[in-house]
Amino acid sequence: MIKSFIVEHRRKILFSLLILAVLFYSLGTGFSFFYRLLFTLVLLVIIGYGWAWLNLRGIEVRLTRLGTRGRVGDYLEGQIQLINRTRLPKSWLEVMEDTDLAEPGGRTVALVKGQVRSFRIATYLSRRGIYRTGQVRVTARDPFGLFRLSRTFLNHQSYTVLPRTVPLPDLDRRFANLPSDSVFSRRTPAITPESSTVRDYAHGDSLRRIHWPYTARMNRLMVKEFDIGVSAQAWVLLDMDRRSHLGDPPDNTEELAVTVAASLVQHWDETAVPVGLAANSADLWMLNPDRRPAQLGILMETLAGIRADGTLSLERFIYDLRPHLSGFNTLMVITASRRPEWTSALVSLRRQGINITVCYVDHTSFTDPGGESSTGTTGQAVAEYLAQHDIPIYIVRRDEDINLALSRPLAVGGARMPEGVGASPAAADTAGVEPVAGRVA
Repeated sequence: MIKSFIVEHRRKILFSLLILAVLFYSLGTGFSFFYRLLFTLVLLVIIGYGWAWLNLRGIEVRLTRLGTRGRVGDYLEGQIQLINRTRLPKSWLEVMEDTDLAEPGGRTVALVKGQVRSFRIATYLSRRGIYRTGQVRVTARDPFGLFRLSRTFLNHQSYTVLPRTVPLPDLDRRFANLPSDSVFSRRTPAITPESSTVRDYAHGDSLRRIHWPYTARMNRLMVKEFDIGVSAQAWVLLDMDRRSHLGDPPDNTEELAVTVAASLVQHWDETAVPVGLAANSADLWMLNPDRRPAQLGILMETLAGIRADGTLSLERFIYDLRPHLSGFNTLMVITASRRPEWTSALVSLRRQGINITVCYVDHTSFTDPGGESSTGTTGQAVAEYLAQHDIPIYIVRRDEDINLALSRPLAVGGARMPEGVGASPAAADTAGVEPVAGRVA
């Protein structure tokens, strides 16, 4: 730290030592030469500071940018415009955007009276998240390089970088497990808002079921047939327990899991299937499936800011989510957890008729890049345990095609579950798990 400070302020230190040496000789010898030299050096310091200070006065800065959202792999583009409103020329001005999005890139400009200078900036979006942008920092130097004065212009604005998504044209139908990935209906004796057809009146039919306009047209009693009126809905459960993930960002199990979740959300939105999101991060998220046009944007913005900082275990969160699920839902669990208890929690949901699939992020592909993921006795037990209860499992690995990984489930006979997933799930005891309140939208 001291070394970096010396390197950064080396010229100031040398100039200060020179002034101290001249002051020492001036007081020690009394020669007028050293006094004149001392006054000259002090005058240079005053002129240099005043130069840098005046360079920052009378400047107007504008930043033009379209949109407040981008996606990983895109560029954040904008145009910065500087206007000199004074008679004094401006020189040695360094202009850069003050943001935590990436390493800021700057440009050095000079301005004469009334001159307008503009230039474009482009920042590569390499990581998802919510960042501060929009503030511009202008730094002025003096001719001697002794002072660097900075001034900020404009206010910070929030910019959201959405997670990367990949198209899933070959997504396995067992993965979605939705009837044609579309709306479906079923007859019900109860009276619902959904009416599909009419039929002749039968003894015992309620008078509330009579379709009076059609009865008048047919000249005989006609009653309505009602549907249950439920649409196929999908839930993405993203395990954001901090104990489940490993690796350094942005290349870690957390980012791969978020990419899979974002790709599924986009795929289901394109196929007109209502999709919801649940995540056990520090802020518990439960966003119910919805058909609103804004639903995709809401889910993507949530995935942009979510982090693997949760403390609630996956199995407890599954029980917490259970009241929001029904037999018409598909639950897709995305996890890299090496603990086995969550498998028993999923089986209890499966017994209630909820369609469940699992996408397992292979942690060994991050700890041993280039190594072949092997299947141990533990991984075999987990895969067989899930298969016995009709829960398919898919393996996603680092640097592999996500579309291909989700096109076919893991074959239990030749299971490829990674080592270290935990003890046999049959021994896991999840009874008595109390639901924990979460954020519901």
